[in-house]
Amino acid sequence: MNYRMFKGVAFAGALLALNGFAEECKGVALYSDGSDNGQMIESGRTFPELPEWKANWGNFDGMNAPYIRLSGVKNVQGDWKGLLSFPTLPLHVEGGVLRLKVRATQNARFGIWLKGSLSESRIHYVELAANKTQSLEIPLAGLGVTGAMDVMNVGVGLFQVPQYQYTTLFFDDVGFSCVKNGAGGVSSSSFAMEITDESPWKYEFSNVDAWSVNRETRLLPAKEAEFSAAYSPQERNALISTTDADFCVSMLDHAKIVNSVQASEMTAKKSRLAWFDNLYTIVRNRLRENVVANPKQLYFEAEAVAANSDYTVIPLLVADLDYVYRACADDACGSTRNVNAHLLTAGLPTSFVRGSKVSLVLDPYFVVTKQRVLPSISVCVSGTCKSISPKERLELEFPSAGLQTIVFKMKSGGRSVEQKLFVEVK
Repeated sequence: MNYRMFKGVAFAGALLALNGFAEECKGVALYSDGSDNGQMIESGRTFPELPEWKANWGNFDGMNAPYIRLSGVKNVQGDWKGLLSFPTLPLHVEGGVLRLKVRATQNARFGIWLKGSLSESRIHYVELAANKTQSLEIPLAGLGVTGAMDVMNVGVGLFQVPQYQYTTLFFDDVGFSCVKNGAGGVSSSSFAMEITDESPWKYEFSNVDAWSVNRETRLLPAKEAEFSAAYSPQERNALISTTDADFCVSMLDHAKIVNSVQASEMTAKKSRLAWFDNLYTIVRNRLRENVVANPKQLYFEAEAVAANSDYTVIPLLVADLDYVYRACADDACGSTRNVNAHLLTAGLPTSFVRGSKVSLVLDPYFVVTKQRVLPSISVCVSGTCKSISPKERLELEFPSAGLQTIVFKMKSGGRSVEQKLFVEVK
């Protein structure tokens, strides 16, 4: 019986192997003519600025607008690196070449590599002459990829960029010459788990208390540094004498926070940054150290979870914080007074999701608070609302592709907040 079973498994495996060898590979474009926007993963990004996905600085020799632009300047010499996610990824590539066009405004050392589901390839370096377009065809073997690979992201970098040198990198027509099993799919013979409705990417919840200051790294290579403090020690001491609050912001910053949470319309990109920007404003205006978990760490970890699941499993970011803002005490604003305020907000670490069905997870790891009781949260899509509790996974289904609205109804103590977040369904 065992022998017959072994023969059956072996025969099925042989058929799979024959089918794999018989299947022809095809070329697939990741980015061409500005039709497919991507996203740069924030965790580990050292490029000074985010990409412009449909840039038009005119037509160059061998490169016509629109194209991807990465620009910036730093006050120290160093490497600028980032991982790009494109709508057609992940892809199962096998042999062939990686194609792209690239140019820079300065003489520069450009590098490109592939991030797989389990590891990264070698970096392929190219010396770029200023304002000269190069059309590259890089064999996957030259990247150290000798067999098949499930490509999740494409890494790009400029290396040893001089200090105070504003540099712009352009690239276009990015694609692979040999993709199997169709665009956006993972090979059935691959060891990487295929993401389907029946077998969603497994998310492991943490055991951390939301009010704990400490968070261990999960997917990032190292802990992120805290936001720089806005106040000098002298300014802190002066403000501490006027309030027991842990955070003190300006009246203008308070108004921006309120407007952000109450916004009825917003682009998906701006919606993605709202949680991070609000926490940045509050936490950098801290009067004491080690008050709450580092929001930057949580945001980048949440983004890494989303990227690793191919944007089908999205951690929900939550903040539940008391703070004060400095309001004018008289008409001339010659003096100020501290006014108590509170931030109760939700956030998503991505501007897009993959497919009409995604999973939202509520892990205390991604909550910034000093409260011992977490907010109650209901999530509404297309008028249908469902509650989500800590360490739960909520399946969301969107009616169509394109920009979609998610409504979050949150309660904490005697406070109630209804907030809209926006995401693009691809």
